[in-house]
Amino acid sequence: MKRPARPKRTRLRAAAKIPRHPSLSVEQRRSLENAMGYRFKDGDLLLHALIHPSLIDEYRGSAGFSNQRMEFLGDRVLGLVIAEMLINKYPKEREGFMTKLFHNLVSGQACAEVGADLNLREYLFMDASMRANQAANYDKAVADAVEALIAAIYMDGGIDAAERFIKRNWIFDSMSKDPDPDQANPKTRLSDWCGSNQTAYAVYETIDKSGTDHAPMFTVRASVEGHGQAEAKGSNKAEAERAAASALLDLLEKT
Repeated sequence: MKRPARPKRTRLRAAAKIPRHPSLSVEQRRSLENAMGYRFKDGDLLLHALIHPSLIDEYRGSAGFSNQRMEFLGDRVLGLVIAEMLINKYPKEREGFMTKLFHNLVSGQACAEVGADLNLREYLFMDASMRANQAANYDKAVADAVEALIAAIYMDGGIDAAERFIKRNWIFDSMSKDPDPDQANPKTRLSDWCGSNQTAYAVYETIDKSGTDHAPMFTVRASVEGHGQAEAKGSNKAEAERAAASALLDLLEKT
C-alpha cells in the first residue's frame, strides 16, 4: 500500500534542517586560484575538492559529496607525475634510490607543506571539531585536500595542467629528503600550535613589495589574534610567509 505523502509544511521543515551547500565567494575563488597558478573552467570541481568528509552527515551527502574520491584520483595523478620526474632527473639511479625519494615526495607531510603555502586550510569546508583538530606532525585534512585539488585540475584541464601545478608547487630538493617533524614547514607548525592552543589560525598579510620584477622582495606579517605577530622578508610570498611563521613561532614558544 502506498504511504501517504507528508504534508508540505513537514517537508519544508525537514528540508530546512539541511544547511546550504558550501560555496566560495568570487574573491575567495580568485585568491585561491591565484595562489595555485591555475584558473578553473568548472568552478564546481574546485569547490568539490575543498569539502571535507566530516560534513557528509551534516549535509546528508552520499559517498560522492566530499573530496575523498577526488583525493583517491589525485594521489594517483601525483604519483604518476612524480615518478616521471624522478625517471627524468635520475637516469642512472637504481629503482631503490628513486623509491625512497618517491615516497617522501608524495607523503602526507609533503602535501601538507604545499597546502600550507597555499593557505588551503582557510578555504576548506569542515565541521567545527575537525577545524580544531590537526595531526601532530602534519595537517592531514590539508594534505588530503591538496591531492583532491590535483584531481580537480586533472579533470578540468588534463594531465598537462596537473603536471604544471605539481612542478610549480613541489619544492623538489627539500621535499625529497626524509620527513622530519622538527623541520616541518613553519606554517604547518604554526597551524599545529594554534590548534593545540585552541586559538584562531594565523593570518598572513603582505605589507610591502620592493625590488625589481626579476628580483622582488616581499615583506609579510604573520599574526595570531591575541598572541602576537612577526614580520619577515623573502624573494617570493611563500618564502616570506614561511620566514614570518618561523619568527612568530620563536616568539610564541618563548612566552
